[in-house]
Amino acid sequence: MIEAKAETINKASTEQLSAIRNACALIAPNWPLDRFIAVNALWESRHHPIELVSARYAALAGVKTTLSSAELLASLDKGTITESSLIAAAQAYKVTTDIESLKTGLKQSSPDVWLSIAEIADLSRDHHKMRWQDETIHQISQFCGEFINQHPDNLEMLYSRWLDFTTHDYGMSLLMGEKHLREAFVDLPSDFETLFAEVAAELDLGPYELEIYAHKLLLSINGWASYFSWQRWEKQLQGQSSQYVESLLAIRMAWDLIVWRQLKKKVTKTDFQTLHTRWSQQKFQVNELIDAHIEHLRYFWVWTHAAELEYQKQLNQTLKNAAQPCDETPVLQAAFCIDVRSERFRRALENQSPVIQTIGFAGFYGLPISYQPAHTQSVRPQLPGLVAPAIRVSEKKASQDKLHQLQTLSHWKNWGNSSVSAFTMVETVGWTYAFKLLKDNFFRKKKENLIDSLSHHHDWTLLSENQPLSLEEKTSLVSGVLTGMGLTQRFAPTVLLLGHGSESRNNLHASGLDCGACGGQTGEVNVRVLASLLNDDAIRQKLSEQGINIPDQTRFVAGLHNTTTDEISCFSEVSKEIETWLKQAAQATRRERVETMEPGLQQLDDNKLEKALSDRARDWSEVRPEWGLANNAAFIVAPRDRTRTVPLDGRAFLHDYDWRQDPDGVLLEQIMTAPMIVTHWINMQYNLSVADNDFFGSGNKLLHNVVNQHIGVFEGNGGDLRIGLSYQSIHDGNEWRHQPLRLNVYIAAPKSAIEKVIAAHETVRQLVDNNWLFLFCWNDNNEIERYQSDHWEFVK
Repeated sequence: MIEAKAETINKASTEQLSAIRNACALIAPNWPLDRFIAVNALWESRHHPIELVSARYAALAGVKTTLSSAELLASLDKGTITESSLIAAAQAYKVTTDIESLKTGLKQSSPDVWLSIAEIADLSRDHHKMRWQDETIHQISQFCGEFINQHPDNLEMLYSRWLDFTTHDYGMSLLMGEKHLREAFVDLPSDFETLFAEVAAELDLGPYELEIYAHKLLLSINGWASYFSWQRWEKQLQGQSSQYVESLLAIRMAWDLIVWRQLKKKVTKTDFQTLHTRWSQQKFQVNELIDAHIEHLRYFWVWTHAAELEYQKQLNQTLKNAAQPCDETPVLQAAFCIDVRSERFRRALENQSPVIQTIGFAGFYGLPISYQPAHTQSVRPQLPGLVAPAIRVSEKKASQDKLHQLQTLSHWKNWGNSSVSAFTMVETVGWTYAFKLLKDNFFRKKKENLIDSLSHHHDWTLLSENQPLSLEEKTSLVSGVLTGMGLTQRFAPTVLLLGHGSESRNNLHASGLDCGACGGQTGEVNVRVLASLLNDDAIRQKLSEQGINIPDQTRFVAGLHNTTTDEISCFSEVSKEIETWLKQAAQATRRERVETMEPGLQQLDDNKLEKALSDRARDWSEVRPEWGLANNAAFIVAPRDRTRTVPLDGRAFLHDYDWRQDPDGVLLEQIMTAPMIVTHWINMQYNLSVADNDFFGSGNKLLHNVVNQHIGVFEGNGGDLRIGLSYQSIHDGNEWRHQPLRLNVYIAAPKSAIEKVIAAHETVRQLVDNNWLFLFCWNDNNEIERYQSDHWEFVK
């Protein structure tokens, strides 16, 4: 019967399918827990001005993208917004500059939100019955979790498997209090293209309305849509296509169609006509609704921009008063990730001696690698999510003891994360496991990712398309890295290559505190591999033929910066002097960073403070082991001499760059198309998680339940898959620890070089022209100009 019906109904037209694809393309990816990197949840809308995107999300889903009116008004009292900055922002947005009128603008009531069929039906639904919208999201979410668990490699079958499951669910009618509900699902078409055509016909949707409607429905289950968008992203990196998001949309759209048909059968003609009229009115007035939200939110963006202008004014003065260049011959060079958590440590290290030089570079160190522990099938990327790995690295010799330990621990981990473990684990192993829990929490020195325990090696195999890299290929790889770091002429006797990682327990989002440039892993593998290559005599000989002469006495030492404790672990021996420098820098960094933490820690001496932070890292009950990248606000691309000793309060990403060594602008192009994108993603993840933690964040981490070990989390036992940062990651219980400001990018390079990159790359052009970030040129005269779409503007 179903097949016969499907044959007589036309599939969706080209215009309808295009509308569906457009809507699905608007959903940004969200990476799973084992590689939880930051992403701008509005990324796929960057071709529009951020203010328009903000209004569209508000109109379709009631989503907030700025602080609330109360929080913005309080900023004036706190001093993060001044009246002068508020007036300047008002002028930029072409609204009144009267302060009282600007306050009143924040207090206006918000326009309506566009409703789905399920939401309209719930307005008049018997309050004793379960709401259609709630059951829709719950059923889809539970099904997706179970489907992926059983069919991880057959995601294209999502819609057909859901339809089969639902048509055999005899309990749904009872649950919803709706007779013959199962039969309604039996009448649905067997393929989603036909379903799209039926929905467009029955709901009278043209291509534009269909796209808006599809986007609306995807936002109602945005967590799972974002997960399937990540699956799509991974396929695209491999040059393949997918229809994962379309399959999910079909399920959500099918539910709305079912509700429409149920109401059409049940209610009186008059009642259904009322429903039909409301649907038709909002359908054809969507543009007017979005325009109303644009006007309403204009004042919110004025206040937000006032805070941004205030920060820019302070940062501009700080940069203009920067110290004079230091030209001492370095005894120690230490390369760090550009991560904002490195800023304090770099400054503390350099403050001890003019012969210490630090370098800021993307934390994956330019190595396009994935890591496969020897003698295992596990492979993980060690590079930004923007790109696919081109090289696979493994240890030359596996540790059989550690492999056995890994296998044993993996079994325990899998059992401990299973749904039945809460009821059977303690009863089965009793005090034996209880002792393990106590030992792991109170006596184990460091908690490692299971795979990370295999990577403590100096000798590595590098494969590209399953073939070992030649000496020439290795040389070309490290030559590009050294050039990107600006490290080609003067080498210190010791060069530290420092990755970074966090340390915490019982933290489902732990990878989000590790290195985003390393795909949500620590940078240990990358720095170990790079150090081994740069210490190779044959590679050094080849480098010298290219004009990069590394002195024989120079040693590259890999290490790891623990951002929770600010401890530096070097993987090879260094001199006592360097050990002392690192220890003193760690103490100074902890002392400065503790000012952002709870009051009791400030009174501790250095030893007790070090122990207290170490204890936090091992405490299973600690929900705030560190603040991560909270309060990030700027990305500075300049020679380190121009920011050396400048206190930037751990708010700036610092990337070393000297335009004089980049005559063709190749390095600048790489920075503006990769690290600048990554820092923008981080910035927007924090901004949006603060603005609307219910939609863009993952809520209360105390209520988190992991889905399929790594896909994501539920808040509680159901609802949509949650994305973004938890409430505790950005709020201390009294106030937000991140101020939502769009990223401020300062580049020390000629304007012509910057403009060349903007002209060549559409993504960069979209970000700067559509107000997703602010771009400044910091010239050699210490003057700062802000980029506008058609001119540059000097700033004070």
